[in-house]
Amino acid sequence: ATHCSTRWLRSSAAAPRRGVRIAQARAETASSAAEVTSSAASTAEGMKMALLDALKAVIDPDLGKDIVSLGFVQNVDFREAAAAGQYAVSFDVELTTPACPIKDSFRTKCEEIARSMPFVADANVRMTAQPAVPRGSNLEGALGLVGSIIAVASCKGGVGKSTTAVNLAYSLAALGASVGIMDADIYGPSLPTMAKPEETVVEFRNGRVVPMEVGGVKLMSFGYVNDQSAVMRGPMVANVLSQLLASTDWGKLDYLVIDMPPGTGDVQLTLCQTLNIDASVIVTTPQKLSFVDVVKGIAMFDKVNVPSIGVVENMSYFVAPDTGTRHYLFGKGHASKLQEQFGLPFIAEMPLEPDVCEASDSGLPYVLSNGKSEASERYLELARNVVRELAKVKHLAQNDLRRPAVEYDAEARAINVGEDQSLAPAMVRRHCRCAVCIDEMTG
Repeated sequence: ATHCSTRWLRSSAAAPRRGVRIAQARAETASSAAEVTSSAASTAEGMKMALLDALKAVIDPDLGKDIVSLGFVQNVDFREAAAAGQYAVSFDVELTTPACPIKDSFRTKCEEIARSMPFVADANVRMTAQPAVPRGSNLEGALGLVGSIIAVASCKGGVGKSTTAVNLAYSLAALGASVGIMDADIYGPSLPTMAKPEETVVEFRNGRVVPMEVGGVKLMSFGYVNDQSAVMRGPMVANVLSQLLASTDWGKLDYLVIDMPPGTGDVQLTLCQTLNIDASVIVTTPQKLSFVDVVKGIAMFDKVNVPSIGVVENMSYFVAPDTGTRHYLFGKGHASKLQEQFGLPFIAEMPLEPDVCEASDSGLPYVLSNGKSEASERYLELARNVVRELAKVKHLAQNDLRRPAVEYDAEARAINVGEDQSLAPAMVRRHCRCAVCIDEMTG
């Protein structure tokens, strides 16, 4: 008994010493693991910073900044590769629109830069698009998921405005965007003739009108709802149009193209004031008669703060099928005058092609049935320009980069632009062709 008691006492005395050694060993292990984790974290963070710094070489040509400063690079992730010290990296490039015309170029450049890093064995670049920002309009419930609204207008009938609106919409869809078309002409709707859906009966879902669909593009027109003539006065037309827009279940769209009716009256003003339109595309023809009315349309959009981002000159030229020579049957030059006078970013010259007329009458949009023609390429180029100019407009608006303040200094007899630029009134009057619209006697 004495022997066992002594042995138990020795064991009890040694137990705390063994516990201390075990605790110390565990603490050292935990410390070592923490150091490894911290080292790995610092390595990953260092690699991420090095990658982002290298990706600053990719510049968005429209916004004039690198894709890292613009916040396009998202969700950078590193995973160990088979080779020691090598990693496979993946990240998203979140563009302003899925229809970005240079997204393939962005992907190629990003992959090349990522793979050139010494610690990268492979790179996977995913091209995504920013979600639509909720719209601030009186029809937010109906258009809350619509990214951008584009008005196609002319203020002159018979210039091919509806043809341009339809083919622009389908060209935007060909670039990868989700698109809808609203035919805003109540008196003479063109969309039911130019885009004929298989199902002609209008359906309702959750109290809203389900838009028609042809070729993946959503369509709505008063002609789909009522095939009779619209015999009503102007205020009633504006009310009907507002109800049609508000009751249509557009869902999630990147672009909604509005085919505006000709003129600058109630309907046009109602649409501009109600929809919060992002930009307008002006349609004209080479004749001076069309040019005069189009100028009024641009002035209307300017008054309601809707930027005009380009001009389309329909029937600009005819290409002889045997020689390929261009013939300007109706003259040329008025579209360039519009660009010069109002600073429009681009001009799209559309050829005079009989197949465009035939496709418009057949119910199948031209760019769907003639994808490889010169006119289709022109419409696709128009869509690319619209996407790029609209991205500039929205970037300026979202970042509050508006025009500088302009004030007249009576004492110095100078026009001050911003804080560091001054212009002589006589010089402005000589260069600005719309100076006659200002009350020059009163300033």
